[in-house]
Amino acid sequence: MIKVLIVDDEYLVRERLKQCVNWNDLGYEIAGDAGNGEDALMMLEHIPVQLAIVDINMPIINGLEFAQVVQMNYPEMKIIILTGYSSFEYAKTALQAGVSDYLLKPINMDELTQVLKKLQDRIEVELQQKHRNEHLQQSLKESDSILQRKFIQSLLDGTASVKELEKFQLYCPGLREGALFVIAISIDKTLADSKTQPLWKRFAVSNIFSEIFVKGGVKNFEISYDVENKIILIIHIKEFDHADIELGFILKTCLDATQAVSRHLKFTVTTGVGTVVKSINDVTVSYKEAIMACKNKTIYGRNRIIRYDTLLDKTLSHDLSYIREDIIIQLRLGNFTAIQEELHKRFEVIMENKQSIIKLYAILYEFIVVLGIFAAENKLDWRRSFSEPFNPSKLVDELETIEEIEGWVQDEYRSVLQHVKSLKQSTPAKLVEKAKQYIDNNYANAELDLTEIAGSIYIHPSYLSRIFKSETEYSVVEYLTKCRMVKAKDLMEQGCKNLYFIAESVGYKDTHYFSKCFKKYYSVSPSKYISPD
Repeated sequence: MIKVLIVDDEYLVRERLKQCVNWNDLGYEIAGDAGNGEDALMMLEHIPVQLAIVDINMPIINGLEFAQVVQMNYPEMKIIILTGYSSFEYAKTALQAGVSDYLLKPINMDELTQVLKKLQDRIEVELQQKHRNEHLQQSLKESDSILQRKFIQSLLDGTASVKELEKFQLYCPGLREGALFVIAISIDKTLADSKTQPLWKRFAVSNIFSEIFVKGGVKNFEISYDVENKIILIIHIKEFDHADIELGFILKTCLDATQAVSRHLKFTVTTGVGTVVKSINDVTVSYKEAIMACKNKTIYGRNRIIRYDTLLDKTLSHDLSYIREDIIIQLRLGNFTAIQEELHKRFEVIMENKQSIIKLYAILYEFIVVLGIFAAENKLDWRRSFSEPFNPSKLVDELETIEEIEGWVQDEYRSVLQHVKSLKQSTPAKLVEKAKQYIDNNYANAELDLTEIAGSIYIHPSYLSRIFKSETEYSVVEYLTKCRMVKAKDLMEQGCKNLYFIAESVGYKDTHYFSKCFKKYYSVSPSKYISPD
């Protein structure tokens, strides 16, 4: 609806205008009314209005003065001037001040209706054009933002071509050629967060850092996001040989921003800082260092600034075979208490000595390798619980704190020991019985196979195949087929005649293949069995 403001110093005129026109049918809505131009201008500051109907003769600010102010401050707004015969010539000059139309008093409502219809078309066309322009501007802005982010990502990855580097000033107007360094900002996880951080947090942190950097006098920088949605700042340093002085000032500003996030947003961020490099061509070095520093939050703690050049241990130069030797013995003994102590000791050493995050990755991988060896020794198909190969870096990113990581490792060890203990207490006959029960309950699953059945009771498929044949004289597949055929026969004897339904109910996607299997098993086709005549 088009919002209308009525301005006239006569109360009865205002009320007559409100009630003698069917505004809604014409696509209008009365947004308010005022007795003089001054009050009307104050109302415009708070009410979005597209049309004002204004008396030309009013106290304080008359209609013409009102129209002149409106044209300066609200150029898109339309105005209809109301005037008497004595001011007719005066009203015509008002058209030069941007007035859309004028009407003589006393007002003829039919004339007003015609003017309103004419203006409605004009206002709607202009509004549509305005919306199209705004949409186009927003699309162009988003397109530029996407192109800028892609360009900055290519800089960070080191994949930018020479031709792309020529666009450096276009996409990074806040930077200058020369020395620079990278800051990576990671939003610390909270208990309320899922695996992915809400986008509003990223925007809020970006805004706070940008605002505080500008206020703090840090001018030459660009802010973006990388492929992992970490907030990335690329900052220009004036003099490479005297970078420490400027770096110290920038890091003080960075600390202010970090504290502001905690204070205003009620969550924390960890900031990783790469070393200063000589040119934009080397920015990928500083970026990788900043990311590595950021990941060390697991070792150094969250809600802080971590500089790559202050990390105590950046490489892996230790033999980890001793871990395998110590833990495998305790696993074979089934001594979970000793294993807990051993695991805790390893994590404690990492924290106390501030060892590299790379060292943590290596130790985590070794823990899982040892567990895999022990599970294989006991014919336990434990690795099926992993949907993909174990990635220690991904685990650390998801859990973040050393306490949660240690808890996860201990849970895995506890689970494997419990399953191995259960296996050792199970005779082959019991295992086969469990497998048969699983088949009986899941035969309708068309994807059911030996691997899934073996996995359901935590033993290796080849071991299940061997003991199943020994205990039942059937292979697993033969037993599964038997279950399906018996159930199919039961459905037919209960009166079901839809072969497609029967096949699907017993785990066959292909009706033709089901019929072939049924005939092979019972020496009669399903259709003949259903209708022997």
